[in-house]
Amino acid sequence: MLAELFARSGRALLEGFPPDGREYWAARFWDRAAAEQHVQLRPEFLTQKETIADLLRAHGQDAKSVIEVACGTGEFTEMAAKLTPAVEITAIDISAEGLARTAQRVKHDDLRLVEGDFWADNGLEQADLVQCLDAIHHLGDLRQVLIRLRSMVKPGGIFIGNLWTGDNFHEFQRKRYGVAGHLTRTASFLGTAMIIRASAGRLKTGAYRTQLTPSDEAVAVLRSVFDEVLEVRKERYFMGFACRVDGGPRP
Repeated sequence: MLAELFARSGRALLEGFPPDGREYWAARFWDRAAAEQHVQLRPEFLTQKETIADLLRAHGQDAKSVIEVACGTGEFTEMAAKLTPAVEITAIDISAEGLARTAQRVKHDDLRLVEGDFWADNGLEQADLVQCLDAIHHLGDLRQVLIRLRSMVKPGGIFIGNLWTGDNFHEFQRKRYGVAGHLTRTASFLGTAMIIRASAGRLKTGAYRTQLTPSDEAVAVLRSVFDEVLEVRKERYFMGFACRVDGGPRP
C-alpha cells in the first residue's frame, strides 16, 4: 500500500541518520495518560504499563538508587517509587513541562529532577537501577542509545526499558490516526527523509523523531550490549525488557 511504500522509501533514505528529536521534545512532553484514552489502543498501552510494573517487581527489588532517563510526566517514575525500595530517585528529561508534571505526580523523600539532554554530561552517578521507558526509540541509534544507558548502571545493577517496535507498525498507526491520517504522516516522513538525505543530515524536521526496530533485531542488540538479558516481553506493538550489567566494558 502507499503508506508502506512511503515508509520503506523513507527508511532507505535515512540509513546512517539516526533520529534526533531533541528540539521537538524540549518544546512539549509525551502525554501517556492522553494516549491511554485512545479507544482502540488503550488495552495495548495498559498492557505495556503492567509489563513494566511486572519487570520492576521481578528485577528492581535490590535497587537503592534509580535513574529514569526521559521521564516524561513521571508516570513510570512514580511506579519506581512505589514498586522498588529505592531511597534516591533521579529523573531526567529535556522537557521542563514534563519535569514540572513529574514533580507534581511523584511523592518520594529523595527525588531529584534534572532538565537535560540525554547525550549531554548531566553529572549523574551510576545507579542500581536505570530505566528508560517510552523513549529509547526517540533518542537515536538503538545500539548507541543502549550503550549509553548501560554506562549509567552500577556493576551488578539492572536496566529496564521498553521499545515501540516496528512489528505491526502500520496497523498501529492506522488505528491511532485513521487510514488518511497515517498516509499523510508517512508522506511527511518521506519528505523529511529527502530533506535529511539531501542536506547530509544538517536539516531535519520533527517528522523523523522515532527509530522503529523489529523486536527480534532489538533483542539481538540487547544481547550484544548487556551482560545478561534477564527477561523480554514481546507484545503486538511494544516490547519490555530487563537486563543486567556485571561490570567492565562489554560493547
